[in-house]
Amino acid sequence: MLEFAKFGFMGNIRTIMMPVAIIAGILIPQAEVLSFLLPYLIGTMMVLTFIEKVPKQEHGVTCKIELRALGVSLILVSLLFGLHYFFGLPKAVMLGGMIICLCPPANAAPAMAKILGGNPVLVLKILISGHVIACFTIPLIFGYFTGTGENFLEMARRIFNSIQPIITIPLALALGLRSFYPEFAEKIAKFQKYTLVIWGISVFVILSKASYDIREMGFARLWASGEFQMVTGLSAILCALLFFLGWFFERKEHPIEGSQSMGQKNTTLIIWISQMYAGPVAALGPVCYVVWQNLALSWMSRDKKRK
Repeated sequence: MLEFAKFGFMGNIRTIMMPVAIIAGILIPQAEVLSFLLPYLIGTMMVLTFIEKVPKQEHGVTCKIELRALGVSLILVSLLFGLHYFFGLPKAVMLGGMIICLCPPANAAPAMAKILGGNPVLVLKILISGHVIACFTIPLIFGYFTGTGENFLEMARRIFNSIQPIITIPLALALGLRSFYPEFAEKIAKFQKYTLVIWGISVFVILSKASYDIREMGFARLWASGEFQMVTGLSAILCALLFFLGWFFERKEHPIEGSQSMGQKNTTLIIWISQMYAGPVAALGPVCYVVWQNLALSWMSRDKKRK
């Protein structure tokens, strides 16, 4: 089986590309004109991730971990709705938190699990099943809260039509190539090391779009309303909580895999969805999660870097 990534390569790329992408995206809002490229960038990352050959694993483990993750997501979504309904949490802030909870694992989760000493194959299987589940949970739940009672089904259909091709087409393409043209699939898999480069470009475009939207809204107004502080704080709490709960529920057998699968999110996908259907304030939640997530991953891998 091809390795997901050599630690030196991945660590260096992540260390350099993340701050560069964040700073450049914030400082160059004009790059938001490249937003139309996001579906293609996301789809390319999906193909390069799904193309990996998946050996057989212990039966039922993937399903158990994914079901626990789904259960945690639904509970957190319910809690966020409760905060909105009973305590007046702004709807945009609630939506930003909800989309984080419903988000499937990140494409880089298998590689990071490998670096931390976990089983990347198990995380890859969780990643694939998580994206299939997200095809339905995000349109149904996010569609319900972004629309009104009258247009819920229409909103859910629109979100489904947006998210489904980005997940199912790369998945079908990758599995089809792996099944019928394995030699060609192996050649494509050699380009997996460039996934992080594509990811960095995606982060740059996404943050450019977010920076543009915030400037259009007026950062001073956003700050004065308290929404910026709430979104930033909520995303930090969810990041710490999801990594911890993933470790806690799988601590006896698969703590690393559980933590990475539940905590490391495909933020590129959900920021794009949020920007299209929930507005810039809601999209700010997963944008902030990008920063918290990578700080958490840097902390987790600190001992590995010393070695």
